[in-house]
Amino acid sequence: MSENMETAQSLDSAEGQLVVFALADEEFGVDINTVREIVRVPDITPIPQSPDYVAGICNLRGSVLPAINSRQRFGLEHKEADDSTRLLVIETGTTATGLIVDDVREVLHTKKEQMEEPPAVCKGVDREFLSGVVKMNDGARLILILDLDEVVQVQTKEVKSDQKQAALQAGKTAINAVEKNIDEEQLISFKVADEEYAFDINRVREILRVGEITEVPNAANYVRGLLTIRNQLLPILDLRTMLGNTSLIEQFHNEINEIMVIHEQWLKDLKQSLQSNAPFNGALDPTKCALGQWLTKDRSGDVGDLINDIRIPHINFHEFGAEALKLRSHSQDEAVLYLEEHITPLEKILLSEFIAIKNKLAKNINEFQRILVVETGDIHVGFIVDSVNEVLRIPKSTIDAPPWAASSAKKELKGVAKLDNGKRLIMIMEESSLISHEESEELGKMSEAVKKTADAETENEISLAQKDMDEEQLVTFIVDKEEYGVRIMQVQEINRLEEITQVPKSPAFIDGVTNLRGNVIPVLNIRTLFGLESRDQDDSTRIIIVDIEGRRTGLRVDKVNEVLRLPKADIAPTPGIVTGDTENRFIEGVCQLNQGKRMVLLLDINEILSTNDKKEIAAMEKKKVKPRAKTAPQKKPVKKMKIDE
Repeated sequence: MSENMETAQSLDSAEGQLVVFALADEEFGVDINTVREIVRVPDITPIPQSPDYVAGICNLRGSVLPAINSRQRFGLEHKEADDSTRLLVIETGTTATGLIVDDVREVLHTKKEQMEEPPAVCKGVDREFLSGVVKMNDGARLILILDLDEVVQVQTKEVKSDQKQAALQAGKTAINAVEKNIDEEQLISFKVADEEYAFDINRVREILRVGEITEVPNAANYVRGLLTIRNQLLPILDLRTMLGNTSLIEQFHNEINEIMVIHEQWLKDLKQSLQSNAPFNGALDPTKCALGQWLTKDRSGDVGDLINDIRIPHINFHEFGAEALKLRSHSQDEAVLYLEEHITPLEKILLSEFIAIKNKLAKNINEFQRILVVETGDIHVGFIVDSVNEVLRIPKSTIDAPPWAASSAKKELKGVAKLDNGKRLIMIMEESSLISHEESEELGKMSEAVKKTADAETENEISLAQKDMDEEQLVTFIVDKEEYGVRIMQVQEINRLEEITQVPKSPAFIDGVTNLRGNVIPVLNIRTLFGLESRDQDDSTRIIIVDIEGRRTGLRVDKVNEVLRLPKADIAPTPGIVTGDTENRFIEGVCQLNQGKRMVLLLDINEILSTNDKKEIAAMEKKKVKPRAKTAPQKKPVKKMKIDE
């Protein structure tokens, strides 16, 4: 492998570096010094009568390289290649071989004490292929270390003589390629704002997932904070911000908002076309519209998984549009009716999926990005990038000087690599120019200051943890001017009051049932349950979704007040005169706030219903009533939302 990897290895003799990749649901690792490069899978030519695990041979810059189907080799279930599939080019002795893997995850530092001998069979993989098992996160994460010599040796025993000759020739070619390294550059390429960049691999120490980053006050806008790596503080910089781009989540949201507007206009134009019998110029092919192009855009597998739910509704959307236009030739009224019955409801589904995708992206954004730990000047810095593409070698002759218009005062670009006859451009970063000497010193001082603060705070961690154990966090709400509270861990969500369907012969305290994202749940009227006078809903009325012994249930309350934290010592037992009546069994305690001036009754959700009440609800749910509008006059229902008081 390259010199920087050997240098990194020598920095700590007790540590090693693994290239971690995925096969099926398992993680495997190989010594980074055996990895020559990582590339997308090229065209592979099958070899007749070769072992079933040999995918064939491929041409890698003039070298013939045998490729092994790693899933087949280790007896794992077959899977078609996708955008995440990679060819891991490894060297064993004088032989170069390609391993087809599902996804290359990261470059990981490991310690000797984390490695153990492999069992006879581990995760379905025979021991003969393993040299060890690395246990991470107290054994919650297992990485199987491959014995590459054994993998390749077993292969050469089973292939025929002409194939052995091909493998030997590939090894000789690999040696020749190493000799040519002086005329090549080895890079790690990555994406930022849909553009491809690269660092010289000799400057990259490792690749990390984005962990918990500690923010630093009064830092530059591109400084995300500090990340603790092996008891060392690493400054983390956002390369998007440094290059003048918006955040990744903002980019995603802007793209989705634009698509939502385009789709709304598409539906408007279709409706106008059907009503006026005018030509429709919108795209009927789902791959040609803005959303179709966005869905097929090359992106990381993690993001792709989040947008899968929208693919089928999107295809149906266009198919229904084409059908409506066909119906127009027979009956204009029938076509308009078809639009209202099929396309308009589907548009609502698409819009709700768009919103769900935005929420998922915001929640999981750190899963998509990566941190490249780069040696720049006297310090190591972590640069957050959108995704890491591959490790590749390219001839120096394909690298041009950056155009004058692309260079800033910092001169952060040192070249542009032209691949695939100029169709693929990779901008090679000059890491030493990204951060000035003054900025480097400031980052070093920042790390030292935070470390001192952290050392001081460590002394208080035990007492703070004890404080958390001695506190309760409650969601409080109002019913008939009285304030009640439930533990926040018992609350799943809080919604505005949706349409409620009344259920005949249901218990008096049940308002009916409502639809919560496809699930029918009963709605308890707390006023009725507590024997209070009924009250019409208003803008403050809320439904608190709780879990009562495994059954999702809605509690209708007058108003949600707040989420508060209070010491357990401020919760007094319910007076005996109150708990003496079994009807008040659900009042668990009394919270005394503001020196007793404010009283909050703490409810035990699991005891709020009697055994008979629970049986009546279960019997009611068996009727499988479909939610519909409540017959009693109510204000126009509004959509659900989180706590907004």
